[in-house]
Amino acid sequence: MKDLVKVLSFVFLSSVLFYACNDDDLNVVDNSAGYSEGGLIRNDSKLVNYVIGSDQDYTFNMLIYQGAIKTTSVDILKSFTTASGVTSNEILLKNVPVTSTETGAFSFSTTYDELAQGLTINGQPLPESDSDLAIADFWTLRYVAVTSEGKTHSNGVISKLAVSTRLAGTYTVNESSYVHPTAGDQGPFNGLQRIIESVANVPDYATYLATDVGPFVDDSNYYYFYVSNVADADGTFPITIPKEYNGAVQLIWGADEIGTCEANDLPAMPCTNYAKLNDDGHDQMFLNYGYIRSSGTRQFYEFITKN
Repeated sequence: MKDLVKVLSFVFLSSVLFYACNDDDLNVVDNSAGYSEGGLIRNDSKLVNYVIGSDQDYTFNMLIYQGAIKTTSVDILKSFTTASGVTSNEILLKNVPVTSTETGAFSFSTTYDELAQGLTINGQPLPESDSDLAIADFWTLRYVAVTSEGKTHSNGVISKLAVSTRLAGTYTVNESSYVHPTAGDQGPFNGLQRIIESVANVPDYATYLATDVGPFVDDSNYYYFYVSNVADADGTFPITIPKEYNGAVQLIWGADEIGTCEANDLPAMPCTNYAKLNDDGHDQMFLNYGYIRSSGTRQFYEFITKN
C-alpha cells in the first residue's frame, strides 16, 4: 500500500510540474517576461488604421505595470513594410517619459512626417506625401521599456499602423453562435475582440483579413473575405467569404477547408454576410463561416462592431 501511495504521489507531482512548465498563463512569473524585473507593458493598440490624406495624429494606448522596479520611459522603434513585403531599416521614432510610478494608462501620438523620417526602402526614403502609399503598407512600432535600474525590456510588444480602407480595425463581438456537428449548440462567444486587416482595394471590392475564428484564440487561424464597394438597396455592402484565395483553398487550423454560405456548407447559420457603415464610425459586420472535418462542419455566426 505504501508503495502504491509513493507511486501515486510521484505521478501527481510529475503532473503538476508538467503543467506548470507548459502553462503559458504562468509565464508572468518568468523573469524573461520582464514582470519581476520591471518593464511589463500591456498593448491596447495592436492595430491602428492609417487613413491616407487625413492629416491627423495617430494615438497608441497601453498600460504600464509598475512594481518595485519602475519603468521610467519607453523607446518606440519604427520600421515600414510595403504591401509587397519589403521592409525598411528600424530606427527610433521617439522616447516617451513615464512620469507615474503607479500602474496606469500610457499613450503617445505621432504624425506621418515623424513616421516617415529616416526610413528607407531599397535605399530610397519614404514618400514626402502619404498619397503615394498603398493599401496594405504598414509601420511596425516596437516598444522597449527602460527601467529605473537602467535595463531595457521589449517582451515582443508591437503595434501595427496599417494603411487601410475604412472597415479595417478592431471590433467587438456583440452577437455570436457556434454550432458543433455532434455536440450541438455551443453558445455565444460575445465580447471577444476581432482584428480586421485591410489587404487590397480594387474598383469592385475591398479584400480583408480576419485574424481569428469562432471562440478560438490562435495565431494560426485566419481567413480572407471580400466586401463589395457597391451598396445594396438597403445601404449595406455585401460580404463574400470565398472557398479559395490566391488560387488556394482557405484552411482553418492549417488543415480544415473553410465552410461558406456560397457553398451551402452552413445550414444552421442565417447566412447574412454584409457590412453596415455608421455615421459615428462604429461600423458593423455580419459574418457566417465555418470549417469542415470528417466528423462534420463547425459553424459560426458573428455580429461585430468596430471599436
